[in-house]
Amino acid sequence: MQPIRQIINDAPDMLPLPPVLRHRRLEVTIWPLDEQDKEHRSLKALLAEMPDVGDDEDFSRNKDFGRGDVSWDS
Repeated sequence: MQPIRQIINDAPDMLPLPPVLRHRRLEVTIWPLDEQDKEHRSLKALLAEMPDVGDDEDFSRNKDFGRGDVSWDS
């Protein structure tokens, strides 16, 4: 059986279930399409809208000095 995809423009209080699907194991996904209607923005625009938090040194990478001399545990 093929899955059924149906777009409902004005969702009622309850969604009717086709008789062929009753008393069966189902997966139901509710996905509001309103979010997809928004204008798609570029990644650069999304990053530009992020708040400026922290100082540059908070995100700096410390120099790796290594572990020094390697010694085996006895």
